[in-house]
Amino acid sequence: MIVDIILFAFIIFLIALALTALVHIFFLVPYVPSKNRVVKEMIHLAKLKPHETVYDLGCGDGRLLIEASKKAKVIPVGFEIAPLVYVLAKLRTMFASKRIQIRFQSFFNANLRKANVIFCYLIPNVMPRLADKIKKECKRGTRVISNTFSIPGLKPYKILAKNAEKGMPTIYVYKV
Repeated sequence: MIVDIILFAFIIFLIALALTALVHIFFLVPYVPSKNRVVKEMIHLAKLKPHETVYDLGCGDGRLLIEASKKAKVIPVGFEIAPLVYVLAKLRTMFASKRIQIRFQSFFNANLRKANVIFCYLIPNVMPRLADKIKKECKRGTRVISNTFSIPGLKPYKILAKNAEKGMPTIYVYKV
């Protein structure tokens, strides 16, 4: 009986691993977590206020949402499409805070209208499509903070220049 349960769990794990690999290959979305110092800087630049809705597009393991919920009483929501990374985010956020929502969903299929702040660390070829989505759906005043890559079609009001000595990438801050 116990061997059957272990075997079943192992098979489920392998299936999830295969699905994650397929998602990464099909959508070309690598799992590259932001360093903690970068996460803290992005949150600082966002100037979070209590009760704001914060979206992390491609939230990975949920680290940014966890940190944001520590800094301010925000409504944190993450979107992730890689199955194993999604499970990792769910586990991490379960232990950090019950208020964090992680959705197994592409952010392109989500409505961004409720967001006050949007964080992203996405690959460059996704950014033009994201810009169109932001322009169509986000309300005036929504802040968008992008790690490393600019969003074509949006004009940043602040750019934190790359600092190799401190291990900081360029961070772009936009206001809709």
